[in-house]
Amino acid sequence: MNRSWILMLAVAFPAMLLAQNYPPQQQQPAPYQPAVPPPSNINSYGGYYSSGGGTAAGSAMNGMSNVISAKGNYNLSTSAAAINMTQAEKNSIQNAQLRTDTYFQMRATNTAARKAEAGPPPTMEQIARFAREGAPRPITEKEVNPTSGQISWPAALMQDVFAPQRAELEQMMTKQAKYGGLSLSDQMQARKTIENMFAGLKSQIASIPPQDYTTGRSFLNSMVYATSKAQLQ
Repeated sequence: MNRSWILMLAVAFPAMLLAQNYPPQQQQPAPYQPAVPPPSNINSYGGYYSSGGGTAAGSAMNGMSNVISAKGNYNLSTSAAAINMTQAEKNSIQNAQLRTDTYFQMRATNTAARKAEAGPPPTMEQIARFAREGAPRPITEKEVNPTSGQISWPAALMQDVFAPQRAELEQMMTKQAKYGGLSLSDQMQARKTIENMFAGLKSQIASIPPQDYTTGRSFLNSMVYATSKAQLQ
């Protein structure tokens, strides 16, 4: 009788283990959950629950069952640790990719906003027009006689305070009319004299009419350009 029970247990026990470890194929996979091994069947006294009798054969079967269960739990715990580690690494990679994508998306949004605020870039025609408008106007023949070098000063620069500078520049323009140009030292001296006149004119900005100030400044810029092909800053 004992041999029959032993044989039946030996056949039924592996089948029960297989039935527990392999669910039916029709079952749908659940969302990922951290792999955790099932609780052990250790009782509160430190031993395993026994389903066998008190016979020697039952004790042997219990011992064999405990060994198999312990090995299965170890394998499951090892597999669960590997799965959890793999999933953690995958999550870390996804988070890093998300941070990178977010950074470049924010930078692209910022660039697009700046372009929208700045408006379209200027065309070549507009650039050329800006350059023409920014350049000082050439001195006219009415302002400086190209033959004699005589200068017709605007009203704001006809004040007595500018008399020394006017005399010096008139000599310079007479020389330029006679020789067709000025030496480098003469150009530098003319620039210095014109800058002194501009500083004096600027100091009177509150006491002279705005139109006179604007006309005087424009004239001085033209004079600098006429003597050295430059302009006041």
